[in-house]
Amino acid sequence: MQAFATLFEQLDQTTATNEKVRIMTEFFRQQDPDTSAWVLFFLSGQRPKQIVGSTKLRRWAQEKVGYPDWLMEESYAAVGDTAELIALVLAAGEGAVKHAPLSRLSLGEWMVQRILPLAGMDDQVRRSNILAWWEELEINETFILNKLLTGSLRVGVSETLVYRAVAAVFSLSPAVIASRLVGTWQPSAEFFLRLSAPAEETQTGQRSDETLLPLPFCLAAPMEGDPEELGDISNWQCEWKWDGIRCQVVKSGSRLEIWSRGEERITGSFPDLSRLLSPVSGDWVIDGEIVAGDWHRPDAFQSLQRRLNRKNPSLALIASSPVSFLAYDLLQADGRSWRHHPLAERRAMLERTLHPYIGERLGISPLLALSSWEQARLLRETSRVEGAEGLMLKAKDSEYVTGRKRGVWFKWKIDPLAIDAVLTAAQPGTGRRASLYTDYTFAVWAGESLITVAKAYSGLTDEEIRELDGWIRKHTRERFGPVRMVEARRVFEIGFEGISRSDRHKSGFALRFPRILRERTDKRVEDADHVATLETLLASFGSSAGRPGRARARAESLPGQEQLQFELGAGDVGS
Repeated sequence: MQAFATLFEQLDQTTATNEKVRIMTEFFRQQDPDTSAWVLFFLSGQRPKQIVGSTKLRRWAQEKVGYPDWLMEESYAAVGDTAELIALVLAAGEGAVKHAPLSRLSLGEWMVQRILPLAGMDDQVRRSNILAWWEELEINETFILNKLLTGSLRVGVSETLVYRAVAAVFSLSPAVIASRLVGTWQPSAEFFLRLSAPAEETQTGQRSDETLLPLPFCLAAPMEGDPEELGDISNWQCEWKWDGIRCQVVKSGSRLEIWSRGEERITGSFPDLSRLLSPVSGDWVIDGEIVAGDWHRPDAFQSLQRRLNRKNPSLALIASSPVSFLAYDLLQADGRSWRHHPLAERRAMLERTLHPYIGERLGISPLLALSSWEQARLLRETSRVEGAEGLMLKAKDSEYVTGRKRGVWFKWKIDPLAIDAVLTAAQPGTGRRASLYTDYTFAVWAGESLITVAKAYSGLTDEEIRELDGWIRKHTRERFGPVRMVEARRVFEIGFEGISRSDRHKSGFALRFPRILRERTDKRVEDADHVATLETLLASFGSSAGRPGRARARAESLPGQEQLQFELGAGDVGS
């Protein structure tokens, strides 16, 4: 446990990516395979289910140290993280030097022998065990233990850096390691050692346990600067950036699995897609997007939310919230990998594979025939009308790479929707931001009153966060636990990707992915937007909005592929 706690601290104390890779590589080389497997499990973003809720764990710690409610609440308001708070109050209340016999156990021993068995015990036994462990552990180990118990452990490294570190240990490419870590897997010494097998022994899309697995996803880099910097537009494949759920569909014989980009198996959530895709002949891995409604005219993302996290959706739900699958890449077919073939060849193979099965719920992402970047700009402005988030630009000669590599795929998203809203409340963040007020609540006008419309925590620089934190502390008018209600004096521009009607929000609206774009120092509080502004945005761009003037498409045969030539009709934006 101590080794993992030390690794966590080292990774948290540096922002240099190469240093993070060096630290992890050195760690894996020094530790035994079992410990390495469990550490890799957590570094790659996986974690077991919650054993104990944070509220209960906090109460047990409070009972142990004897703090009154007000002191515990004030301490939490200052720290902002339950796991860290417990570690701090236990350390402050104990003066004895710890002998730490338990902390000599490896992380794997802790998980298998102690933490995971707690799931089958009653609360009294859990409490007794956890209090005893707190007695033996150092402060940094206690913090890690609390995170593991509550299922909230997150380490500040990307999967790409983890792949690089493991690849360096085994002298393999990061892409090979990534392909072996996709999907769900159980940490063990045997599993970690199998990662070192020569590259040619890895069967893509399938592991030795016969589980159908996805391949590492190719990710798009955000478009920055002018598209003209990419060169001739004829070298780029242009598509809509669909507003759905990115996934890979893996088929082998009569078996089929659907995996999200987050490497979660979502086959059970979409039995209608499984039935739709199972008849497609051959064994293959196809990359694409699940969209709401008819793929020719996708509904807004909010319509998909009713299908998310439903492992066994009812027939009524499937009928009321239908979905479609839009394919845009083929990675493997009949045992042959296509990832290293140029995109143009993969596209042609994709069309040959799916063409006989195209229908109302199954399509291939249309290609946009564009002759200039100016035309691309104009078409991009119609994205919301098309049910898209912008354009995708893919180099025609590109391979299907692992992760995000500049120069391969770009996402050229449209500007977010935006409103001017008033800051009304704030609460502390977590992790490094636990001592700062970084989670903000914003409101718009409803008559003569301000009504909450969104919460946002991203978009400000560190300097802006520190300045705003000081202002919040000086202009607090009420406090409710960790939340400070502040004087309504500051206006911010809030950007978001979509808007929908919601009975769960006071304003009656739900904003998708709200974030701070900038502070509007040029505006008074009275100049902030009203609920009527949200009504207008909903009518134009919301999930219930119509899409008049949609671009009409006709298929035009080109060598090796089908391409869509767009004709702009009345009300469309075009040249």
